Amino acid sequence: MKRKRKILSVLLLAVSMLLISAGCGSTDKAQDNQVADTKYGKFVGLTRDSGVVSFLGVPYAKQPVDDLRWKEPQPAEKTNEYIKAYDFGNTAIQPLDEFERASFAQQGEDCLTLNVWTKDVNDKKPVMVFIHGGANVSGGTTDPLYDGEKFVENNDVVMVSFNYRLGPFGFLDLSEIGGKEYKNSRNLGILDQIAALEWINENVESFGGDPENITVFGESAGGSAIIRLMATPLAEGLFNKAIIESGGPASIKEKGASNIDETAQSKKIGQEFMKITGKTSVEELQKLSASEVQKYSEELADILGDSLDVSTYGAIADGYAVPLDVFQNIKDGVGKDVKVIIGTNKDELKYFKLYDPEFEQSLEEEYPNHTMMGQSFSGNVAAADEYIKTIEDNPEKYTDFAGEIWIKQPSIIFAQLQSQHNDVYMYEWAWESNNEGLGACHAVELPFVLGNFDAPTAIAYAGEDLPQDLALRTQAAWTAFATTGNPSIKQETKWLKYTTKNRATMIIDEKPWKIVNDPKPEAREILQNLFEITAK
Repeated sequence: MKRKRKILSVLLLAVSMLLISAGCGSTDKAQDNQVADTKYGKFVGLTRDSGVVSFLGVPYAKQPVDDLRWKEPQPAEKTNEYIKAYDFGNTAIQPLDEFERASFAQQGEDCLTLNVWTKDVNDKKPVMVFIHGGANVSGGTTDPLYDGEKFVENNDVVMVSFNYRLGPFGFLDLSEIGGKEYKNSRNLGILDQIAALEWINENVESFGGDPENITVFGESAGGSAIIRLMATPLAEGLFNKAIIESGGPASIKEKGASNIDETAQSKKIGQEFMKITGKTSVEELQKLSASEVQKYSEELADILGDSLDVSTYGAIADGYAVPLDVFQNIKDGVGKDVKVIIGTNKDELKYFKLYDPEFEQSLEEEYPNHTMMGQSFSGNVAAADEYIKTIEDNPEKYTDFAGEIWIKQPSIIFAQLQSQHNDVYMYEWAWESNNEGLGACHAVELPFVLGNFDAPTAIAYAGEDLPQDLALRTQAAWTAFATTGNPSIKQETKWLKYTTKNRATMIIDEKPWKIVNDPKPEAREILQNLFEITAK
């Protein structure tokens, strides 16, 4: 989803990386290192005191630098050498954001790397691939929140995470200026994700993973990416299960959106970028430093604001990397072979109080324009007004409404469509942050899913003194699904499949979980009238 950004006016900072070698006094066991013998080289991992072996900074494609900037990912180079995979690779270029800790790590265009955590390279365990969020402009695997060591220590799986190009490097349309050579520049971030999944399919067995049992899981833009990947034939067969956390806004079309030409608007963004830089060709753009490209992109975002019907750096329905109608493809069964867990958080957009304490007021001011954070509801204003009246007593009714049309209803619509083809399990995260005012906000589940309570972003989202048992139960359900395709666990009530008849939704909280059928029927019945495809 589109996240507001407070761009900090300071120089890029590099977080100190943990230097690991046999003689540097590390408590990790360098002498017990394991080797993953892949088709692209022999990668040496580091055995941690936990018993988990980490392989960090493994390239899954050629690095998109120099003349490969703004071009599709190319296969990684092969070598017969041993390569130490001890340190994370560079984070994708992005603005600094105090709530995206990866933005403070070393950045670079040479960011197409992945990380693997395993217990034994000779095993054959279920594979779980995490796709980070950040609105396609921020985030990365170096964020301690996303570290996979604890997750793999506690669960019988192999975990993988990867970086992909962001912002102007991953989602800038230069096809009008650069011609055929740059025809897919508008969705390079999506193509990077596909390239990473292809590499994982080809090589994960060398890390102790089962290439026939791959689950992708992701939050926010990472969840939205999964929906797009399910809908595109380019990613067919690359995974067989998916866990989508708060990932509803994945190119769903609101009523009246059929008149919006996304391709034309994305080309306009590219043209405006050229104007700001003063350049006339892609060749001239190639000579700009990465920091200059990022600076110009931030200027462009400020100038355009919400003047267009597409996000400045959002994935664009181009008919290649992203289908022309993602949800129509889901309805038609393009992703029919994928079993799914999908869910949202009870108070999704209270998250933005982290950035703007007056967030509710800003939404109230935006409402008369028939948009919420750029999401139009002009195709059925009457339905929007009707819903607002039903929650008139809610002091944060516009935050509630925006969360419904941005994330919750698109997620329910996706569940309605996908459940016609395969097993779908729906949840609502109800545990509320220990930080005042955030409630069960966007991203608050991540510390529990991955187990990294001490990460700075975990503390920002969820607070301190978190219930460990909730993390263990959540991870048990997620990994049970990755292993068997069914998230039911012995500690909780049976997780029923979602259908359009029962609308079974697991309410996840510190107290015993429970199934509620159709938690907010009034919101669903009113607000799904804002969208073109519903499959009621």
